[in-house]
Amino acid sequence: MVVGLDPDPRHLPPEMRGLPEAEAAREFCLGILEAVAPEAAAVKLQSAYFERLGAPGVVLYAELLRAAADLGLPTIADVKRGDIGPVAAAYAEAHLSVYGATSVTVNPYMGVDAVVPFLDEARRVGVGGGAFVLVATSNPSAAELQNSSEPPLYEIAARLVEDLGSLGETGYPDAGAVVGATRPEVGRRVRELLPDTLFLSPGYGAQMGDAANVRALLDARGTGVLVNSSRGILRAFEGTEVGYKDAARAAARRMREDLNSAGVRVR
Repeated sequence: MVVGLDPDPRHLPPEMRGLPEAEAAREFCLGILEAVAPEAAAVKLQSAYFERLGAPGVVLYAELLRAAADLGLPTIADVKRGDIGPVAAAYAEAHLSVYGATSVTVNPYMGVDAVVPFLDEARRVGVGGGAFVLVATSNPSAAELQNSSEPPLYEIAARLVEDLGSLGETGYPDAGAVVGATRPEVGRRVRELLPDTLFLSPGYGAQMGDAANVRALLDARGTGVLVNSSRGILRAFEGTEVGYKDAARAAARRMREDLNSAGVRVR
């Protein structure tokens, strides 16, 4: 399972709300990392929440990537970049080399040119990471675009992932796919097209995806999915008397138990 770090200032513990935003986000995220490290397989940092803090946020983003690595957790930079040529290469170098993320999320709408520079940089850095390409996302309006053609756009994106991936040291190709847990019928089709690909699956919990939906995404070995939860873990303390670290740890444990009880062997 993957824990998403999305430090929304409107949803921080009460004791942090008087602090400067960057300081509050730092204390909160470091506490979450400490709490969930025993339960998580990776952490995903949503870059927008750090970029909105200006220069201190960018510094914090890099610090948290290092802190997660120190805990032995691979990191996914959720940046959804989608440009070409030297611009894509610069984005790739920034997030995979300068900041030190293991993997990134990439928007393939501009084609192969928007994805290859990220894979090239991941292979150059050589830490076993890669790029998770947006294929079938979890947001409510996704189908308006992704299902609007024949074949559907998500199938075209899936075939791009299949063509570009190279088997990595993890046992999976370094081109992964973002496949939400909210549209299981689409997820099943993407798994047919990508039988050996590692999926990053948002939408569990707050977006109403559940363990039954995740089962539709599993590979033939009953694994192959990194299930992400952000709000369900980060905001678990809300409405309780429990400290945010204890609440996050308990929520992460419940998520793992829920997935395991449904026969989902999550990474």
